[in-house]
Amino acid sequence: MSEEDEMIYRGRITFDVPVPLSVLDPETARQLTFFPVVPLYADSPEGRALAGVRGADEENGWAPTSIWYSSLGRLEAIARRHGRVLEPEATFDSDQRGRGRLVVDAGGRFHDCQEDEQPQRHYTRACSCFPTSAGSPTLFAVADVTADERITVRAVQAGPFTDYPVVCADHGDVACPTSEKEAVFRREAHIIEAHTARPLPLGRSGAEQALPPVVLGHLRAAADELRRGRSYAAPLAIAHRDAAREHARQAADELRCLSPSDPTETLLHLVAELLADTRPDA
Repeated sequence: MSEEDEMIYRGRITFDVPVPLSVLDPETARQLTFFPVVPLYADSPEGRALAGVRGADEENGWAPTSIWYSSLGRLEAIARRHGRVLEPEATFDSDQRGRGRLVVDAGGRFHDCQEDEQPQRHYTRACSCFPTSAGSPTLFAVADVTADERITVRAVQAGPFTDYPVVCADHGDVACPTSEKEAVFRREAHIIEAHTARPLPLGRSGAEQALPPVVLGHLRAAADELRRGRSYAAPLAIAHRDAAREHARQAADELRCLSPSDPTETLLHLVAELLADTRPDA
């Protein structure tokens, strides 16, 4: 779906039991106070609580699809984390998809059900609302999985379904795909976006001049791939990251082929690793 798709939701999306503001991340509560949704509050035994949101009901309530989906995703995350059930009474109009109503499936996920569709398909996830990697070896393909205990993927039962939340110790909920393969992909994308130091160009230096040309060629190719990756959104940068890692591995292999009696081999190996490394602490 094009990011230029403009749409509007009209109506209410509520929790079966209001969520006390005291248990919500202040940033999450703040994000739900911005256009295009209006928060709804209620009293609870724990004090003021978030009862849900109201979609825009005026002409200037149109917004890009990505903004709406971000807001709906936050509501799903709140419901998932605090054991609430979402109850939408909302309709939508979209530049690209026409109109319909918002429904929630048996696992607590939002679906846009168009006027000519049967809601039951969405309740049971027998629809095409979520991308699937089934039958496609390239969709959500990741060549290497980064070792980082701060960003985890775990299976969570969601009614009759299984979801795979991606949670970061530093940034909270990252995504919640419906397949483990996509979850690993979203995890890698988050690492590239938020936990990878920006690569520096390989400039002229004595260390560079000491490296064998074949090794330096692979390192420069790795740097080029990393720089290309900066021009894309994190998910699209994964392919460039994987290509850079392959060049770095080939550089290391070339260094291992040097004569074991060469006294500079260990030093050159270390130099190559430092030039190729993009860890935040490097």
